[in-house]
Amino acid sequence: MQKPIVDRTAEPSRQIFFEADVQIARDRVALCLWRNSDVFCVLERRLVRSDGIVLTQILSLEDGDALAEFAVADPYGDHLRAQYQSVDRERREQIHHQTDRKARSRPVDPVEEIGLIDACSNEGELMTIAGRVVSQLCGQSYVYHWLRVNEKTGGVDEYRSLVGCHPAWLHKYINRLWYRRDPFLEYAKRNAVPTIGVRIDLSNDDDPLMSHAVEYGFRSTPVCPAHSIFNAWVGVLQVSNGQPQGEGALWKHRVLLRALALALLDWHLATLRHEATNLFNLNQRELAVLQMVRDRRIALNVADSLGISERTAYAIFTKINGKLGAPNITKAVELAARAD
Repeated sequence: MQKPIVDRTAEPSRQIFFEADVQIARDRVALCLWRNSDVFCVLERRLVRSDGIVLTQILSLEDGDALAEFAVADPYGDHLRAQYQSVDRERREQIHHQTDRKARSRPVDPVEEIGLIDACSNEGELMTIAGRVVSQLCGQSYVYHWLRVNEKTGGVDEYRSLVGCHPAWLHKYINRLWYRRDPFLEYAKRNAVPTIGVRIDLSNDDDPLMSHAVEYGFRSTPVCPAHSIFNAWVGVLQVSNGQPQGEGALWKHRVLLRALALALLDWHLATLRHEATNLFNLNQRELAVLQMVRDRRIALNVADSLGISERTAYAIFTKINGKLGAPNITKAVELAARAD
């Protein structure tokens, strides 16, 4: 099947109906409700902690109870009560206008479903496909994390998560800082091969995390990492069917689950490249040069790779510096990485 070519500049990928940005003590929480013509409303909650860590949750509101459960479980729910009420009003209004929306044809083959990910224009569409694929592969719930790994420290600076599980789970997971020492995420950062939870070494300190995960359905959990050699982002897919010793049913589908994890990472990286191109007005050659410098290649290496002179390579550096307002190419790489 030939993959459709997506022009993300052709139309807005989402319509925003509500936004709020609230400072709570030393942390900041932003809520954004959006949808497009093909998906139900989607809520994006972005928490910027005082230590600089950014944690974003993407939640589909197709299930009418999801928003209420999500808001009640939010540790900052008392501070955000008015904002969540506004989100609910807007969600109900959008449901009212969606009554005549035609249902989209949905293929049932997981391979075809995964092949449609490239054509998605936003994360709401990703979640629709991911949910169908997971259910077809014996799963009941999932979480997909995009992790931006700090190249110097090895820590994670940003977590962006698709919530395909109980809406309250990631609130507890984030509020108790379990993301700092999650053994599944640590495994995914260092390994590219899928595994199952029982094969990951756990310490006694991990017992509360694991026991609470079971409460929210993550009893049997294959872990599928996804890596790109050209970027600091890592993808992690965790799938569960909630059954004791249920990993076997999921594990037999590990090839397709890994394909789903890789396709979601590829989509994210393509979106970041598109946004960087628009933000800094960079062309494809300039993006390639930035990536090569990020990979610690010097001007001579860049020139050899592109078949140009070293002088021309330096001229491209100068042009990139001008577009990003950077004093040198090293700083330009840092600025572009932050835009990711």
